[in-house]
Amino acid sequence: MGAYGDPDALDGLAAELARRAGAVRAAGEEHRRAGARTRWVSDAATAYRRQQARDCAAVDAAADAMAHAAGLLRRHADEVRARLAAIARAERAVRSWLDQQAARGGDLLEEVADVVGELPEAGAEAWRTVSARLSSAGLW
Repeated sequence: MGAYGDPDALDGLAAELARRAGAVRAAGEEHRRAGARTRWVSDAATAYRRQQARDCAAVDAAADAMAHAAGLLRRHADEVRARLAAIARAERAVRSWLDQQAARGGDLLEEVADVVGELPEAGAEAWRTVSARLSSAGLW
């Protein structure tokens, strides 16, 4: 979506991160199951099980952090969508205002007509130039 961001791409990243979090969690569960299948008894086995419990907790924490990051990305995508909608509404308001000024005619007609025909696409960086031109012409 140009200069303002791409919420669909952010959603895609969030989905990929969530998928990978699920894979990490599944790998941790498999490690946990493999450890549960061991049947030996010794000090080494006890140490192994303690280390495995720590490892599994770390894997779970990593998966939780990844899932949390995916949620943050989704929320950010929603925020970007809301801002893009607000920008589009403002741009429509400017176009409407310019059309109204052009319809009024008079001294403003020539200055507004110069700008109205050159309005950039929604979200384009060129809106900054249009804003400056309107301000310098005393139209905004």
